[in-house]
Amino acid sequence: MPETLCQQALERVLTYLRDGGTDLNAETCSKALRLVDEALMEGNGPDLPARCIRRVPHYFSQPAADIPTPGPPLERGHIGYYPS
Repeated sequence: MPETLCQQALERVLTYLRDGGTDLNAETCSKALRLVDEALMEGNGPDLPARCIRRVPHYFSQPAADIPTPGPPLERGHIGYYPS
């Protein structure tokens, strides 16, 4: 049986949250359901999953990304030829 847009939207929201490091507990799932429900009130068009993903930052605080600084420091260089 094919997924409905509602199922697809909820699955995408939960996958987005899980991949971002959010624990998928009962509270998180309940918030995700409310998010999808509010998006459905605007209509059940083909853009429903995208509208739901755009709402995620308004419902959930994502953990800060831990991006290490590059090392060694980058320096400008050249590859051995000069323009004429």
